[in-house]
Amino acid sequence: MVAMRAESRSMLASRVPRAEAVARDLEAEILGGRVTSGERLGTKDDLRQRFGVAVATVNEAVRLLEMRGLIEARPGPGGGVFVARSSVRVALKRSGLQATWGAARFSDCLVVRNALEPIVCHDAASYHGEDDVAAMTKLLEQMEAEADDRVAYLALSMSLRRRVAKVSHNAPLQSLYLTLVGYLEESVDRLASGGFDVQADLVSARAVVASVAKAAGGPGLVAQAA
Repeated sequence: MVAMRAESRSMLASRVPRAEAVARDLEAEILGGRVTSGERLGTKDDLRQRFGVAVATVNEAVRLLEMRGLIEARPGPGGGVFVARSSVRVALKRSGLQATWGAARFSDCLVVRNALEPIVCHDAASYHGEDDVAAMTKLLEQMEAEADDRVAYLALSMSLRRRVAKVSHNAPLQSLYLTLVGYLEESVDRLASGGFDVQADLVSARAVVASVAKAAGGPGLVAQAA
């Protein structure tokens, strides 16, 4: 009996980190804009098969994300796990930042994102793989090809930043950085019509990819918005 209780405690201890890992992966997708508000992520069984974990682990991960206001679990036919409406705003509200960010200039948000970027790059450099660098390089090439189309360029620029953050293993840093990226991404049209410096951003984007590939921290972005 003692052995069984010890085994149960061991299983619980191992399950919680797995649940948090699943929750963090899904949180990165949601805040990074890889899924849209209201989008169906699948059933709990779909998530179980996708991540290769136990039912209890998926249930715990869903509970964690529901508490964070990022997903909604709906029962019955056609139900499943859905991205919460306006998840970026939900994240801001959850962190108590919504009131102050609502009146923030985009240039202020860029300043903060730029300040975090060297740390994100440094962390990503410690964990990146060849496939990560290949994906970042492809995005950078697409950015260079779309430099004359501000809206298309900005969308790709945000995708690059999300891709870099995905490699990071620092959950608080990743979450805050992706929230900033998501906030800016929701206003790409307004950024494009402002004073965003595409060429300066390209220089920084090249440095970001190079810094991750070389396992060294890169400089922050220098792009500015009016």
